[in-house]
Amino acid sequence: MTTSAPPSDRALARRQQVLDAAAECFRRRGFHAASMAEIAKTAGMSPGHIYNLFENKDDIIAAIVEQDCEDVLARIAEFQQGGALLEQMLAHTEEAIDEHSEVSEAALQMEVLAEASRNAKLATVVQRSEALVHEKAQALIRQSLGDEAASRLPPDEILGRALLLGALFNGLTVLGVRNPAMPQRTAAMAPVMRRVLQVLLAP
Repeated sequence: MTTSAPPSDRALARRQQVLDAAAECFRRRGFHAASMAEIAKTAGMSPGHIYNLFENKDDIIAAIVEQDCEDVLARIAEFQQGGALLEQMLAHTEEAIDEHSEVSEAALQMEVLAEASRNAKLATVVQRSEALVHEKAQALIRQSLGDEAASRLPPDEILGRALLLGALFNGLTVLGVRNPAMPQRTAAMAPVMRRVLQVLLAP
């Protein structure tokens, strides 16, 4: 039985080039209005090269979702390995608010969710990614509480805290699109967000 060789650094770079170009096109034009030809032009390569890497636009946007999921999981892992987990999160509150409400990224996330609502294949990718993040969020909450405190809580309490944590940051993404003044609201939101995080993550 033979196994395929891992992609080369050049192939990975070309793949990332396509994903970056596609994300730019999806933000600017929307998923359906952005053509493969436009993505190819933005990426600086021929459509044929893109089809060697991705089957179609669905394949590209699924890869974007999976990459975003990997980034979130890596960020959670950094917090978990750094010690003083709650203190770390409180120290990065402003950064998290700004990141999740940044308009161009928020617009891309909304485009992905809209397409997932009518595309079963993409919905599966989005839901699988969300499940992975949610599982890690529960682990993060248990770690922040400590084993003894976490063991005293019913499972639904940890589940509810993780769901609310996700809702907070996903809600910032929606606000980033709905409220153009969000970049000027971080200072007002950060102290309140810290108090909420302490409720969710402190014993």
